[in-house]
Amino acid sequence: MKIGKWVKANRGIILFLFGMAFFRTAVADWNYVPSGSMEPTLYPGDVLVVNKLAYGPAVPFTRSRLWSTGEPSRGDVITFFPSHTDQCLVKRVVGVPGDRLRFAGSSIWLNGERLTIEEKEGALWQNLTPLLAHKVQLSTSDLATDTFNGEFVVPEGKYFVMGDNRHQSYDSRYWGFVDKSQVVGKVAAVGLSLSDRFVERFASDVL
Repeated sequence: MKIGKWVKANRGIILFLFGMAFFRTAVADWNYVPSGSMEPTLYPGDVLVVNKLAYGPAVPFTRSRLWSTGEPSRGDVITFFPSHTDQCLVKRVVGVPGDRLRFAGSSIWLNGERLTIEEKEGALWQNLTPLLAHKVQLSTSDLATDTFNGEFVVPEGKYFVMGDNRHQSYDSRYWGFVDKSQVVGKVAAVGLSLSDRFVERFASDVL
């Protein structure tokens, strides 16, 4: 009886909390950037707004989807739970099913085309267009120190992800592909950041 009275007296708060939990698990959520692997696009501690409807509505309180409304594209920044850890990570999709990627030193080939690197406004940008619809900002240390070598063909239902700060990113080059079922959502915006460049990044299309 006492429990029933307590529930009745606090049903507004209970419904609010349930609604918030439903929204966060099924529609949109926020995630923290756990490391510097995405610098200088994203910084450790950045709070990201994640669109969980980008690839299909999620079953509330689970990691499953009701149905698919699209696939992650090259250039998308996604959050996901990889097989090797329970931590939610954030990386950029570089390879989609059927893509062939080859790494040799500081160079990357995507489907036989070498991705060029140019300097812009004091920072290095990797020009992935037209293969990617985004320009990926790289750490200036990457060009000289990233000497990873390998070749990958992305299987069906899998994605190859990397951090923009390649030299300090533990990603698909080392632990393999991300399955679509592991994808949480697409990063829509930087919601909050302690970086002194927050206003500049918030107003620009860094993602």
